[in-house]
Amino acid sequence: MTIATTSIMSFNAAAGVYAGSLLFYLLKRYRCSCWLLGVAFALHTASLVASSWRWGIFSLDGVFNGAYFLPWCLAALGLLLWWRGRAEDAASMSWLATLAMLVTLALPVDLPPPGPFTATWSSPMFFFFEVLAIGCFLAAGWFAWRQLRIRGGDQLFNLLAIWGFILYSLAQVIGAVWSYLGWGGPFHWGERHLQSAAIWCLYCGYLHTHFDRSFHLRNKARWAVTGALVVLVVAYALQIAAHLTILNPGAGSGKGAARATAQQQVHGAEPNACRNPELMEAGHD
Repeated sequence: MTIATTSIMSFNAAAGVYAGSLLFYLLKRYRCSCWLLGVAFALHTASLVASSWRWGIFSLDGVFNGAYFLPWCLAALGLLLWWRGRAEDAASMSWLATLAMLVTLALPVDLPPPGPFTATWSSPMFFFFEVLAIGCFLAAGWFAWRQLRIRGGDQLFNLLAIWGFILYSLAQVIGAVWSYLGWGGPFHWGERHLQSAAIWCLYCGYLHTHFDRSFHLRNKARWAVTGALVVLVVAYALQIAAHLTILNPGAGSGKGAARATAQQQVHGAEPNACRNPELMEAGHD
């Protein structure tokens, strides 16, 4: 059995146990749900560790990809809540973890191999903090929605949104370092950077509502739910779509397939990429 096969089997097993945790939550067996959440988290961790050797060398490229790492972050937040004595809230996180796992299993996500632009500590650190922050934002939206339903005074969603903003800000600083090391500048007017800036400004505005006394808890909860929906589209769905093989116009045969291979060569899969005439022509466009 290869390491790649072990990683896939552990990931599939984790998905099944996450679903079992959700089942016990729906049955209101919160303690059992939390135990299963912990087992799934352990299997998921083993899968991520094994995936670091997917290309035959140790590399963290792809380990912190949102499709695979976000369910781990959501489960980790759930276990943290369990440790804090909030078993029902912790068990409810099985909803988010299970749905995130199902999305990953249903979509054909293709991760790029390691390359020269990712051979730095700042690359995996950026994705680690960014995806963890996204997990906090989504969890904040989840508990804000629960808050609006039960009309209570729990501010768990507010705490998660604050921590999400802290982690996201840290990710942007590390991302600027990575951008400078890889592309010679801390910021570029590109789609990816503008999406990150939009999310940061959105939650920066949320934090400033704390200075407005007329902005009560339910309005904050509505903002947190809206923010989670924006993050779900901008920072999760669009980024996963970038790795979907079904959306790659070069998938298949012909010239498109040759260009897809050329992109892999640029990212380090083939050492003689500069000898590819298509790459040389593309460089003059």
